[in-house]
Amino acid sequence: MGRLRRARVERGRLKIRRLHSGIDVAPLHWALLSHTELWDADRMRTAAVDSPHHEASDIFVRYAADPTVAGPHESVWYPCADVLPVKPLVYDLMRFVEGNRLGGVLITRIPAGKSVKPHVDHGWHAATYRKFCIQVQSAPGQEFVVDGEALESDPGDLYEFRNEYLHHVTNPTPFDRISLIVCIQTDMP
Repeated sequence: MGRLRRARVERGRLKIRRLHSGIDVAPLHWALLSHTELWDADRMRTAAVDSPHHEASDIFVRYAADPTVAGPHESVWYPCADVLPVKPLVYDLMRFVEGNRLGGVLITRIPAGKSVKPHVDHGWHAATYRKFCIQVQSAPGQEFVVDGEALESDPGDLYEFRNEYLHHVTNPTPFDRISLIVCIQTDMP
């Protein structure tokens, strides 16, 4: 992937905003197709039937050394980060948003015809980091909606979303929607 170039963005922070397009996600996409065993190794977000993420599948790439820790911690890379080519994408993103602290990194998949239900993220990690997403796979018709603002993203799009507002994702398409979510502290407007 080539260096990201900062795009001009509107003043202030929108609830969801596209920051860049054209990121080469093919190496990650192919690696995910080759390593299906990585999906759902940890179901802390998806196991409960009443979880808004119940219909999704996850790969935790980076989080607390003890994933049961809900409070302050330093995130660490999990072994799957040595199998999937995520670090180059994450480090380029850190430079692009002038990040000063890297938190969790999560790959999430919403199967065809499924969704992530409306919810607000709570807890220390959600309040400490801003959420950036690189779209790995998507199809026309899927949407990420934050407090009434909707974004239909294409593979290779980078966007930021505000998880402190009510948000949900719909995927009425016949294709899985795969996203790389990266949590970063930054002073970028």
